[in-house]
Amino acid sequence: MAEWRKVAKAFALADGHISQKEVTVLREQILADDHVSKSELDFLHEIKADAKSAVQLLDDLIADCEAKLK
Repeated sequence: MAEWRKVAKAFALADGHISQKEVTVLREQILADDHVSKSELDFLHEIKADAKSAVQLLDDLIADCEAKLK
């Protein structure tokens, strides 16, 4: 079975841009249990760094996740 991180990263970065729809899905999945792990936050930072472009909503999601991690 493929590693979830690699599969999710491939989908999120397929066209090089992280869209509003992709951020919405990420938000729903990451915050589904109302808990954010360091691994999940690291993943968001990775895809942001690797994306050619991203909507502002990704930065908002990262900020929300950082606040929940503390």
